[in-house]
Amino acid sequence: MPSARALPYWKRDARSVTELVQLRALAFLGLRSSAGVAPNRMLAAMACALTGPGRRTVIDDSPEAISAFLRPRPVRELPGVGAKAAATLTEYGLHTVGDVADVPQLTLQRLLGARAERALHERARGRDATVVDPAPASASISAEHRFARDELDPAQHRNTLLPLADHLGARLRHSGQIAAGLTCTVRYADHSSTRRPALHPLMEP
Repeated sequence: MPSARALPYWKRDARSVTELVQLRALAFLGLRSSAGVAPNRMLAAMACALTGPGRRTVIDDSPEAISAFLRPRPVRELPGVGAKAAATLTEYGLHTVGDVADVPQLTLQRLLGARAERALHERARGRDATVVDPAPASASISAEHRFARDELDPAQHRNTLLPLADHLGARLRHSGQIAAGLTCTVRYADHSSTRRPALHPLMEP
């Protein structure tokens, strides 16, 4: 949750808001949750991954607290560091996040390339520009029409598709999105289906 926005409403600090959310999840849903509280999304996700059910890990926003949490962590725990990159880094003696933070940027660039080096350099220092969006845009949207009976008339099929496409276009325009592809799915009475994707970019929503 975007705790920075929640703090004025609840009149609590981030730790207290997290405790409240976990308590309510347990009381109302019976769920024991893990939580990470940190100055940015990356650190919070890493903290949460290391936290057992019913517990929370809180990282203060001071540089010392961030370094104390990050530096001992294995380099493979940094977001964006896959198995291949981790193997390359450890081969050159860079086993922890602290090792990566201390190495010159040009060295990282030679090992991983310029693009990966820039991202890793920032993350190893606890920096993450990712914005926490409480209402992110949907990756996909859909619309459907169910015929009351088997419909074999191609003209009726086309007449049904047009308002569906118009409805989807209106939703895209309202949310300021552009479609990158379109898939038409036809489901039959026996629950089988046929899909026809169009994966090329669509200039008009």
